[in-house]
Amino acid sequence: MGALDCMSSGKMQLADSTEVFAITMSSNSTLNEPRRDVESQKGQDTKRHSVWWTLLVDIPLVLIVLILIGLFELGYIPSHKAGFMCGDPSLSFPFNGDTVSTGVLLAVVFFGPVVVMLVFELVFADSDYSFRAKLRQASCRCLQIYKCYMYGLIFNFVVLEVVKGLMGRPRPTFFDLCEPDTAKTCTGNEFVPTYTCTSTRFSWWMQNDSHHSFPSGHTSLSVYCGLFIAWYLQKRAFDWRHRTVFVVPCIQLVALSFSAISSLTRITDHRHHWWDVLAGFCLGVITFLYAAVVLCKNFSRVSNTNREGSPPLQSSVRTLVFDSQTSVVSP
Repeated sequence: MGALDCMSSGKMQLADSTEVFAITMSSNSTLNEPRRDVESQKGQDTKRHSVWWTLLVDIPLVLIVLILIGLFELGYIPSHKAGFMCGDPSLSFPFNGDTVSTGVLLAVVFFGPVVVMLVFELVFADSDYSFRAKLRQASCRCLQIYKCYMYGLIFNFVVLEVVKGLMGRPRPTFFDLCEPDTAKTCTGNEFVPTYTCTSTRFSWWMQNDSHHSFPSGHTSLSVYCGLFIAWYLQKRAFDWRHRTVFVVPCIQLVALSFSAISSLTRITDHRHHWWDVLAGFCLGVITFLYAAVVLCKNFSRVSNTNREGSPPLQSSVRTLVFDSQTSVVSP
């Protein structure tokens, strides 16, 4: 249960603080002693219940959301299909594949951040600890941040799929992928409100995806992932006192470059209109701000003052990258 203990470590600190308050006030009243026992027991119950709530409620809900997203992508959940103008040149581009495939995008979005966070949390762990202790500490911190990241990612996914389903806008390669039946009989600038795909060259999923252009999912997910990694490194890893000041900016550049390539190639590959990419970019930025600033508290560290408001004690921390003085809260 080591990983689950990490998820509940923040709640145990609340129980400790209430015990300190009760002990301080007990000199004037005997009624404070039972209060301390009750609150201490509540802290222990909170830890135990949080684990079961995670296993029995949170995880099943996440799985249900992911299943619904999968059913929508496969076409089992119906979505709106917007019409098109007959012979619209903006929908007549040939399909030539994706520069950044969906598989590559999902692999980077799901596994890229956790690898970066685990490596850097391990590098910045106290060198006085054993490797096993450092690995446990790094895993706990990585899990706490990755939990916030995944929450924002799922939020991004849900908003993305809902908007795609409501808008139903055709892609620039719509005529090539779908080959709508009514496009063969319409004339002039006639608007065609309904159609049925008749293509035999592309899979049923590709035909169904031909009217899910707005907004760009590649852009939204890659921007969210790239910004999250870059800001995490800026807040948790970058410091002018480090022995090297170029490693972190280089990784940030790689993360942001991946976001830019994934976004711009959606236009050059004629997989999205430019306004689809712009909307995906805005969605990615908004969900990044929500995850990083609201959920992750802007990657803030432990408070620099103790419970009594006095200055914190200073202790030396030696890591693989730099030596520094950090604040230690007295018990």
